[in-house]
Amino acid sequence: MGYISEMRKYIGHSPIMATATTAIIYDNEKGILFEKRTDNGLWCVPGGAIELGERLEQALVREIKEETGLVIANPQLYDVIANVHMIYPNQDEVYYTDVVYVVTDYTGTLSHDAESTELKWFPINELPENIMQTQIAYITRFVQPLIK
Repeated sequence: MGYISEMRKYIGHSPIMATATTAIIYDNEKGILFEKRTDNGLWCVPGGAIELGERLEQALVREIKEETGLVIANPQLYDVIANVHMIYPNQDEVYYTDVVYVVTDYTGTLSHDAESTELKWFPINELPENIMQTQIAYITRFVQPLIK
């Protein structure tokens, strides 16, 4: 059980602060890897909250492996975004600091976990319309210079 799940036992749905890592996993030929979330049906890039004692890149590697089945290497820091406010469908409220990486070095076979219903590569000029609101700005900023 993760740290946030453990804290929820004590504080219920009250707002908490957390740090999360996410990855724009990019392949020149395939595009960007998205996962379709189980809880709200929106598309997002994979990632999640860090656990107690974890370094950011450890959390990133763990989350990507859990959510996609991929093993990543050489993540490049892309952005840090504070005050990312989320209210989940179960009413849990979190204010995240998202640490966003770009990953182009990966191996493995795609396999989603229970947090998503589907994993899919989207060409950079054909991104899904229903991207999670908190990720649209940095994904758009990433693809703009790549679109010819």
